[in-house]
Amino acid sequence: MKIVAVHTKAIKIPFFKGEKWSGGTRYSAPSLIVQIETDEGLIGIGESVGPTIPVIQTVVDKEFAPFLIGRDPMELESILHRLEEYCVNWKQIGNYGLAGIEMALLDLRGKILNTPVYNLLGGKVKQEVAFSGYIFIDKPEVNAEEARKFAAAGYTELKLKVGRDIDLDTKRVKAVREAVGPAMKIRIDANQNWSVPTAIKAIRKMEKYDLQMVEQPTRFDDVDGMAAVARAVDVPIIADEGCATYEDALRLIDKRACACFLVYPSEAGGILKARQIVDLANHAGIWCATGSWAETGIGTLGNVHMVASSRNFPFANDTHLKFMTGDLLREELVFNDGKITVPDRPGFGIDLDVAKLDRFGANFEREMVFYDPQDPQFQPRIGQLL
Repeated sequence: MKIVAVHTKAIKIPFFKGEKWSGGTRYSAPSLIVQIETDEGLIGIGESVGPTIPVIQTVVDKEFAPFLIGRDPMELESILHRLEEYCVNWKQIGNYGLAGIEMALLDLRGKILNTPVYNLLGGKVKQEVAFSGYIFIDKPEVNAEEARKFAAAGYTELKLKVGRDIDLDTKRVKAVREAVGPAMKIRIDANQNWSVPTAIKAIRKMEKYDLQMVEQPTRFDDVDGMAAVARAVDVPIIADEGCATYEDALRLIDKRACACFLVYPSEAGGILKARQIVDLANHAGIWCATGSWAETGIGTLGNVHMVASSRNFPFANDTHLKFMTGDLLREELVFNDGKITVPDRPGFGIDLDVAKLDRFGANFEREMVFYDPQDPQFQPRIGQLL
C-alpha cells in the first residue's frame, strides 16, 4: 500500500458570539483538514490547528506532502522521524503541520487494521472523556448565568478566562461560584497576561472562591517566574503556553513550576509526541489535561482517543465545540453530562461531511489570534499586566 495523494482544506467555522480572553477576541475557529489517500482507496483524516492556518497549509502542501507520496502509510515512525528532522530549524510551525499529518496516518492505520486508534496507543482505560464548561470574559451576571446552564447540563468543571482586569475578574469568579455552589470545580486561565507580582496578588485575591487550578498566569518563557508564583500561592498552577513540547515539559519539571500540564497534540507535533509528555508527567507526579485551539469534531475525536488511552488525565478537558455554529462531522458529537463517549469505530471514528467541509472552506480568510476587530486599540499585555 502506498500514499498517492495528500489533500488539505483550510476552513473556518464562526462562533455564536465572540470569545473574549486576555489576548483578544476570537470570532471563529480556523483549522486545516488533512486527508491522506492510498492506492487502495483508503483515506486517513486529520486536523491541524494553530495560530496561522495559511502558513501551516503551506508547510503541509509544499514541504511535507511531496515527501509522503509513494511512502507506505504503515511506516509511521520512519515518516514522522524524517519530517521532524526536516523541520528542526522551524520546529514549532512544523509541529502544527506534523500534527495533522500524524493524525491522518493514525486514522489510516486504524482503518487498515480495523481497530480504533486508542488500541494503537495502549488500549482504552475509560469509556467517556470529560470536558469543562468554558466561560469567556463578560459581565459577572452573564458569566453566572452561563455557569448555571453548564451545571444544569451536568458539567462538573468550569474554566473561566481572566487576565484583563483583576477587580472585574474577582467579581466574575465570585458570581460564578455563588451561581453553581461549592461542588463545582472552577479553574481560571490568565493566558500568560500577568506579571509575577500581579499573578501572586490576583490569585491570592481569588483563591477564597475555592479555585481548582490557575492556568498559565505568567509568560510562557518565564519558567522561573511561574515557579515563583507556584511557591507563593496555595492553588495548583497549570502550564499551558509554556508546555508545548517535551523539552518544555522537562524544564517545567526541573524548576517545579507547575502541578499540571495542559497538553496539545497540535503543539507537540501530534498525538504520539503529546503522549510522550503525558508519560513523562506521570513519572514526575504531574497531572495532565488537553487544551484546545478550537478544533472541530475531527480534532476533538483525536483528543478523545488520546485521553481515553491514558490514566494521567484526571480532570476535564478543553473544547470550543459548544460555541461553534457548525461542525464537519455528519453527526455532531454528543455531550452527556459534559462527557463524550469514546467511539469504537476503526481509526478515530470520523464520519466527515464533505458538503460541510466545502461550505466552511469557502472564502477562507485568516483571523488574527491576538487581536479584537471590535476594539482595534486593544493591546495584549503578555506578562505585563500590573
